[in-house]
Amino acid sequence: MKTKNTFNTVLLIVVAGLLLLNGSGSKPEVVAVGAADADAAGSVTVSGSSAIRVQPDRVVVVLGVETFARTPSASRDENARRSKAVFDAIRAQGIEDKDIATANITLQPRYEDYDWNVISGYGARNTIAVTLRSVEKLEPVLVATLEAGATSVDGVEFSVTNLRELRDRARDLAVKAALEKAAAMSESAGVRVGNVTGIQEDSWYSGYFGWWGSGRNQWTNVQNVVQELAAEGAITLEDGSISLGQIVVKAQVTLTAEIVPK
Repeated sequence: MKTKNTFNTVLLIVVAGLLLLNGSGSKPEVVAVGAADADAAGSVTVSGSSAIRVQPDRVVVVLGVETFARTPSASRDENARRSKAVFDAIRAQGIEDKDIATANITLQPRYEDYDWNVISGYGARNTIAVTLRSVEKLEPVLVATLEAGATSVDGVEFSVTNLRELRDRARDLAVKAALEKAAAMSESAGVRVGNVTGIQEDSWYSGYFGWWGSGRNQWTNVQNVVQELAAEGAITLEDGSISLGQIVVKAQVTLTAEIVPK
């Protein structure tokens, strides 16, 4: 009986303390957790893509200077002479040294009879990469270097200098496209879009489409957007012999959002 009275006394003291605390005005903050989840009727997952088309403003030209002689030294010396003439021709077009680079050098034997290892001579090759910051210089540089001694044009790659800015813009447009699609689908289903719960960038892509590129891609991760060739506003060089295509920068994202009743 004494124990029961003691327990009741303690309980009364605890209750009184709680009442005093409640009356003091210091109420604990109430935080609503998962309020959005409580209203959500499910989720919607959509993809969004975008494509930005711009004119190329930079060109990388890869040239080859190849020579052949009976001895390694003779082939090397002749290649060095021709390569110097090509470098001089590039500089004469106003190209700075920082935009001219030797990409590869080889000196290899040429065999007349592989079975008997009969060497007929030695081939030397100097691969030169030139960055043109004005696309109008493409043809003059090609003509000048070939006349100076270049034996091949191994590649012509068009690009843009502000690729990072274009990538960011394409991604923003892809997210907006995904949000618009989610809103349209939700409207058709009689609900509305709630909070976005996840965004994933699936891939991005940039490539040149035009006469020189012949559909060659500078980067991978191709999207499902087709770039038309020689679009309206394409650059045409002075004599009309080259009409440049365009650089297309694409992005695609996947977005998941809650759907809530209207």
